[in-house]
Amino acid sequence: MYLHEVSTGKILEAVIEPMANNDFKVIKKDKNRFNKFNWSEYRSHEVYKLRLKNEDVILGLICIIDHNEEATNAIEIELLEVSEENTGAKKLLDGIGGCLIAFACRESFKRGHDGIVFLTPKTQLVNYYSEKYGFYHLNLKSVKRPEGLMVLLEEDSRKLIKKYFL
Repeated sequence: MYLHEVSTGKILEAVIEPMANNDFKVIKKDKNRFNKFNWSEYRSHEVYKLRLKNEDVILGLICIIDHNEEATNAIEIELLEVSEENTGAKKLLDGIGGCLIAFACRESFKRGHDGIVFLTPKTQLVNYYSEKYGFYHLNLKSVKRPEGLMVLLEEDSRKLIKKYFL
């Protein structure tokens, strides 16, 4: 899996691995880089970090939930966050969010969910997730998910895996 250094165009190898207990302490101390969620609350969940292959600095985080119920049977992206210096027009590295989503897609195939991945979007990100990653917005007006759901199906999951992993 690869990231792009925006200023030089260099391609840099990245890895995704499970968060260790010490990683949660590092994230908590570094509130300027990861400040959208309280990741410590997710220690007992399936949380992964993305970093450059030869560096320890965490660049992105994802929390996934493996739904095995017949009615759901998918991977849910509970939380996803890219480090502050890698978001927006002045980001240093590009592709972090895409790599994390592609990782969730790959896990969906590995776990027998046929590439189905879903998330509950923030309202302002609905168009972004649709245009950039191919998510379909299901506008469900339920109490639990007033913003609806965004879903990736098999074909779009395969596209993301191919784009970010190869």
